[in-house]
Amino acid sequence: MLTPLKNEVADLGDLSHEARRFRTIMWTFERNLTLLFDGTGLKPLVDTEALAEAFSKWRQAFDKAKHLAGVNRHDFVIYAAGMMLKELVAASPLRTGQNTGSAEKELSRSMERWPEGYAYTSFCLSVASAILKEMGEEEPRASGLSDDPAFWDSFRENSLESPATAVAFFDLVCGNAPNWEAPDVPWLRRSFRNAQKKLAS
Repeated sequence: MLTPLKNEVADLGDLSHEARRFRTIMWTFERNLTLLFDGTGLKPLVDTEALAEAFSKWRQAFDKAKHLAGVNRHDFVIYAAGMMLKELVAASPLRTGQNTGSAEKELSRSMERWPEGYAYTSFCLSVASAILKEMGEEEPRASGLSDDPAFWDSFRENSLESPATAVAFFDLVCGNAPNWEAPDVPWLRRSFRNAQKKLAS
């Protein structure tokens, strides 16, 4: 399951604001790792400084783009989560090593391909889903692509070369059509452009 954290993070309350605090990101990020990796034989190791760097860069980008939330609130949440994924991939705060104990449960074939990227995506999708549920909006549901190991191979190869493509891959996970040319440029997203055209007409 890609979003084991979703129900737990939904219990925090006022999540759209809590998610802008590093202490909340730190706790929920580590909790998600526990839910994903406990019993698998993999041990997640978090570089707190790198996680703080990812959060800081995400917050700067979020603050520059937050005026677009009023244009399409649902898609802005998806975009903001995709931007968090971009910064996590770029900062690479997670390493997975072998645990000394025996594995009680098997990793899925998708998670095996790129455990770190799977964990980043799981975290971002869980938080986005919980925020949208809190807002009374339709939650994104992981598309079938997230069950395809080849998807994670492509995601890893492309986003490690250019982290901005992580935003496009996150759109794919959410069942959206991505903008491959400039996936991290918010005003080029189809939903924002369409809404602005309606306002202008």
